[in-house]
Amino acid sequence: MARTNGNIYRDYRKGKKVKTRRFSLSFLLFVLDIIMFVALLLLAAATIICVITPKVTPEQLGLLSTVVLGAPIIYMVLLIVSLYWVLRWKWSIVIFSLIFVIIGSLSVKRYYRIDFKQKPQTNIKNCTKVVCYNIANNDSDSIVSALKAHNPNILCLQEYVSASKERWNELGEKYTSTANGSLDFSCEIFTKYRILKQGLIDSLPRFNAIWADLLIGKDTVRVINLHLKSTTITAQDMQFVEGHEYVLDTARNSKLKSIADKLAENNIFRSAQAKKVEEFIIASQPRKMIVCGDFNDVPLSYSYNLIAQSLVDTFIAAGSGYTYTFNGFFKLLAIDHMLTTEHFDILSYEVDYSMNYSDHYPIISRLKLKQDKKKQ
Repeated sequence: MARTNGNIYRDYRKGKKVKTRRFSLSFLLFVLDIIMFVALLLLAAATIICVITPKVTPEQLGLLSTVVLGAPIIYMVLLIVSLYWVLRWKWSIVIFSLIFVIIGSLSVKRYYRIDFKQKPQTNIKNCTKVVCYNIANNDSDSIVSALKAHNPNILCLQEYVSASKERWNELGEKYTSTANGSLDFSCEIFTKYRILKQGLIDSLPRFNAIWADLLIGKDTVRVINLHLKSTTITAQDMQFVEGHEYVLDTARNSKLKSIADKLAENNIFRSAQAKKVEEFIIASQPRKMIVCGDFNDVPLSYSYNLIAQSLVDTFIAAGSGYTYTFNGFFKLLAIDHMLTTEHFDILSYEVDYSMNYSDHYPIISRLKLKQDKKKQ
């Protein structure tokens, strides 16, 4: 009886049950393969869009111009999907995925930089320390004190409130400013250097752009402070996305499309502003220049690349690790930038994440003018 039961047991183990389990596992892997392959195709398409976006106008790309906002996540998920195909030993697909990994890696330096050198010192003497910060209409004692502690040589503020000019005088007597007191919400430049002259860029209002020629040593340096068109994404929009409210919202499609439409429309608006800035930069050459501000656009955007094409990004030159400057949207957005002409040695770059006084974080770079060989 025991032997019979044993035979029955062995037959049972070798019979339909085992085949069913094997069939179930194979079917699940087949379904997972399909899902991962579709994901790979979508990620490959998104990678291509991220590559072409800096060179194609937002008018031509439309809603696709917003894809670059998720570039860091796109690349990270692409690496995970590629690893899946390595584990599945599907080498033809692995080679296909690696093509897009390599393509995507060309843009990674805009967000993530590995610095093999020793960490740069922050107490470098005889350099120009530049701080750029969208203070979001904040004129509290805390923010003024924090910026005073940074002790910058040049301080570029966006969304500055000139009505509280007396409070900003607490930065110290050494600072002069472009603020004229006639506007209550604008871009401003505070500096320890002498301001030779200042002005606006073509048709852009003071809220969007201001420039000043500063005397640094014996050199004249043009500083451009920008605040390009906002995305007009509201706090409710941010909560809808960041709080994953779209998961249960029956009207999610229309709300998500509305958000995407606003982003795309303002990409077009900013590209027109960026064109004005680009023309001004070209007209200002061969001057020594520092261009910084709240671009409201990521490093793979058309507007950023229009402005930055002849300049050096201080993050790419001296940054380390992953960077973002917007306090929200899953810490994905680096929308504040500092650029220079090749007349400067870029000694350091950092973002002060301890300053939570705004929806932005300040970016800080230390620059040193290169010696003119003709003068040597």
